[in-house]
Amino acid sequence: MELREIKDRGGEVFVVKSYDGINFPPNVPGNVKDHIDAVKNMKYKEGDVFFATFPKSGTHWGFDIMYMLQNGKAEYKTGNVSAVDFQDVSKLEAIKSPRILVSHFYPQHIPQTVIDKKCKVVYIYRNPKDTVVSMHTFVKRLNIESIKTYNGTWEDFVEFFITHDLHYNSWFQHIKSWMDFKKKNPDVPVLILSFEDMKQDLRKNVQIIAEFLGSKQDPEFFDEVANKCQFGAMSKAKSTNTEELSLSKDGSNPFYRKGDVGDWKNWFTVAQNEMFDKVLAEKMEGIDLEVKYTL
Repeated sequence: MELREIKDRGGEVFVVKSYDGINFPPNVPGNVKDHIDAVKNMKYKEGDVFFATFPKSGTHWGFDIMYMLQNGKAEYKTGNVSAVDFQDVSKLEAIKSPRILVSHFYPQHIPQTVIDKKCKVVYIYRNPKDTVVSMHTFVKRLNIESIKTYNGTWEDFVEFFITHDLHYNSWFQHIKSWMDFKKKNPDVPVLILSFEDMKQDLRKNVQIIAEFLGSKQDPEFFDEVANKCQFGAMSKAKSTNTEELSLSKDGSNPFYRKGDVGDWKNWFTVAQNEMFDKVLAEKMEGIDLEVKYTL
């Protein structure tokens, strides 16, 4: 593991832990290798679901939907989400079944039992333009050691996002790795959903997730889950989550901002958008996936 400092054009420092060709956030435990080895050797529990996203792609949103469906109650989880990336494996092992194993990891670093036991996998992706906007505001709000010091401007960060491997490398590499995982492991049930489709019709996607997970609740329960998991309702409910509030500089919940589709238009200049589109055209080649930038 190599602790590295990557500087943006303005000289602001982004700290990463580099291992196995991937740049991880500095709050991944220890030297990364030992933590990943422990994660890969995690034991399977009946009902496990592995939930993967690239950062700022609806992680907490998707988790609460699945949490409600698994537990049969339209109630939010209290406290912070126990992410595979940052939580000691002994604590992950202690979570009662059924578990939702939340992660931004690449497929080569997930528990081997996901493949061996044909564990259900859910992957949510978000268009990269809204993702970079959300990531920029998120990083600047975080009060986590080695991350809170970054204070780059939007102009520098959007270029940084396109030209450098930041946390979990690039959006393009991450999404391609999970598309490849699905192709290479046809016996593993994988559900791929887009943030934008969920935003457009959450009720429909709640039912899609429920059917994938094998949830047997009635339609009225799905209605309730969809209502509870609308962004406004979730943001309000999570505004008093002390564990998550403690992670921000300003006392707000850093995991919830707008949740909009198309907010990138309020940030990108014409030149930035043209630069981004050029990179998209190159790096999306061979990725057979619809990406929506507006609704």
